[in-house]
Amino acid sequence: MLGALRQLVARMRRRFSFGRTARTLLAVGLMIYTGAVLFQWSQHTSFLTALYWTITTVTTVGYGDVTATNPASRTVAMVLMIVAVPVLGLLLADTASGFVEGRLRRMLGMSARAMPNGYVLVLGWSPAAKIAVDDLLGRNRHVMVVANVDALGVEHPHLQFLHDDPADENTLARVDLARAAAALLCLDHDGDILISALALHNLAPGLTITAVPSRRNTAMALSELGLLSSFPGDDLVGHVLSRSAQAPHAGPLLWQLVRDEDHRIAEEEPTAEEIGQGIEQVRSRRALRGEVVLGVLEEGSVRFALDQERLHAGSRLLILRRA
Repeated sequence: MLGALRQLVARMRRRFSFGRTARTLLAVGLMIYTGAVLFQWSQHTSFLTALYWTITTVTTVGYGDVTATNPASRTVAMVLMIVAVPVLGLLLADTASGFVEGRLRRMLGMSARAMPNGYVLVLGWSPAAKIAVDDLLGRNRHVMVVANVDALGVEHPHLQFLHDDPADENTLARVDLARAAAALLCLDHDGDILISALALHNLAPGLTITAVPSRRNTAMALSELGLLSSFPGDDLVGHVLSRSAQAPHAGPLLWQLVRDEDHRIAEEEPTAEEIGQGIEQVRSRRALRGEVVLGVLEEGSVRFALDQERLHAGSRLLILRRA
């Protein structure tokens, strides 16, 4: 039932056009003005009286206190009734359709509300997306989910659900991307991930985008384009299993790292004092503050903070600290 209603609203949206409504309104205005001028000329009356007669005629009110009394003014009246009345009806129908379509979109979760600065945009819905959304909401983050599903099964005051196609650039254009801090792509197909990533990059070039495509070549293509941080999901699971075979507790350690509520991983620029220092030196100083430098991001590549290289301007640190 909800799916049928959403399809109906989508058809109404395609039929309703603000540009067409504006043109229709302009046409009605011109017809009323022209009719008033012609009635004033043919009846030798004031423009205000002619305008009053034209409006009562076009709206089919017809009080009868001002009437056409000669062939010229009656011709004007007939033309107005044949041409202007249907056009006015079209204008009223378009306006009513716009109001109804907007109300239905809000009722069915197809209209986006304003989001606060720093919210996280999630495109698509899957078990992994639900876990990510639950975690973000648990950390008091605002989240907007755009997915082509009837319902999320999650209710939270900081969560907004927009039922629409997450791979459609027109849908993304209606979302306030300027307020978003990051976008998570949880789409089922790699093709949709590519399309959404490109659309997001075009609409918001500075937005942080993350995805987990199923294929390694998709992740490589996205990384080479510089669009987002991506890693193939199957490879991730496979490597965790492989490391667990070599070190049985490697898997649990990684699991604890990503789900621990008492600690969080932060990404930040090094201080001015740390620029030019060796990574091990920075790591030791940060450890005195209860922080663990896990890695360094330079030129889009992440490496572990174990070597003796020095930090350069533009580098970013991945740090584990207490929440």
